[in-house]
Amino acid sequence: MASELETCAAAFFRIKGKDVVTDKEFTMSMSLDLRWMSVEEAKNLMNKMISAGILTRSNGYLKPTKDLSAVQVPIAYRPSEDLRTGLSGTVERPAPAEEKPRTEDLFSEMMGIAVGLGIQKGKFVSECNSTKKKLGVDIIVAGLLILRDSGADIGKLKDRVYTQVLGN
Repeated sequence: MASELETCAAAFFRIKGKDVVTDKEFTMSMSLDLRWMSVEEAKNLMNKMISAGILTRSNGYLKPTKDLSAVQVPIAYRPSEDLRTGLSGTVERPAPAEEKPRTEDLFSEMMGIAVGLGIQKGKFVSECNSTKKKLGVDIIVAGLLILRDSGADIGKLKDRVYTQVLGN
């Protein structure tokens, strides 16, 4: 029988429909898309899964260490309160990885610009998620497009988004 960490990983990757994600995509999807937990809890969960050997990090991407297709995932799965309460507090640190700009920081900055333009936070996030799904792009790329279409000067952001998405 699979542990709850394995079940959670299996559910996540099935919902995403792919077997490789970035750290930021994992944390943002867990918190903003699925609304399973906070970004901090999602970071802790990701690090706990890496430490437990369920996920591995390679070249800036996370992937399962084994085939999770055999793991039984309940319908409408959500992580249990027991799992979530163990994730609050200090961040567990796995083996060091290369440092990259943080997607959450960049997205938060974009949200601040959107609010400055008179766009409500919820509307901005909703439009970003919609654009992300329609175009199949990263959430920060979608945010950049929404800001551009809303009349914001994105000159300073576009290079940072480009660097973040390509991992350079």
